[in-house]
Amino acid sequence: MTIRNLILALLCLVAVAAIGIAQDKANSSSDRWHIKGALSEACTCNVPCTCNFGESPSPHKYCYAVWSYEIKEGDFNGIKLDGLKFGGANGKRGMVVYIDSSADERQRKALEAIAAKVMNAREHASEGIKPLGIKYVAIKQQYDDKQSMVEIGGGVAGFKARYIMGMDGSKPVIVVNNTSWAIREAIKGKTEYLMVKDEFGNRFSVNDTNANQGDFDYNDQTDFSRSDFYRLPGCLNREKSSGKDHKH
Repeated sequence: MTIRNLILALLCLVAVAAIGIAQDKANSSSDRWHIKGALSEACTCNVPCTCNFGESPSPHKYCYAVWSYEIKEGDFNGIKLDGLKFGGANGKRGMVVYIDSSADERQRKALEAIAAKVMNAREHASEGIKPLGIKYVAIKQQYDDKQSMVEIGGGVAGFKARYIMGMDGSKPVIVVNNTSWAIREAIKGKTEYLMVKDEFGNRFSVNDTNANQGDFDYNDQTDFSRSDFYRLPGCLNREKSSGKDHKH
């Protein structure tokens, strides 16, 4: 093992430990928290993402995504979280958790704990997705009755998507009770662009791919273990590394 590989391995272990500690905090029986707001998400699958229906990704053998949770109302052990965001992005190298840089120190710790549980980080690590760490960055998340967009870290990751309108031409297509994301109703969209270019080597840029938009309402009793986004065999980052980044 080279010195460089040894350093990378040690950094990965540190990231796993940090996210694991945050998840232990979120799972503590003494912690009480509740958040509600909106999820905006897009991935590299065709529309509709087959992962959302309990199947393996299509057309690729992987499903890479960018997502953001906007908290409209929330608290963690009495710490107010209204207006803050957290999210993530995953690619061939692994998953990065992003925390709103506008949060103060207490809010950051609260968001880290909640994000660890919502994203089920420890289970992902055990199933092949490398946690690459937690970054504090500006997160922009916007949505209306026609479209959604997310921008993380000033261009490290993001997407813009337009909703797919139904036959009446006025209301978007909605999927109820999907298998991937813990939202009851997912508005289906198609991306104008979806990209990641982070410091860890995750890089891709695609368009005309799947997007979801929906409201969430979570608390310390919510069970996230049923979310299939990282549990479907095809959705895990188990490709053999070729040393090349994916660009489509």
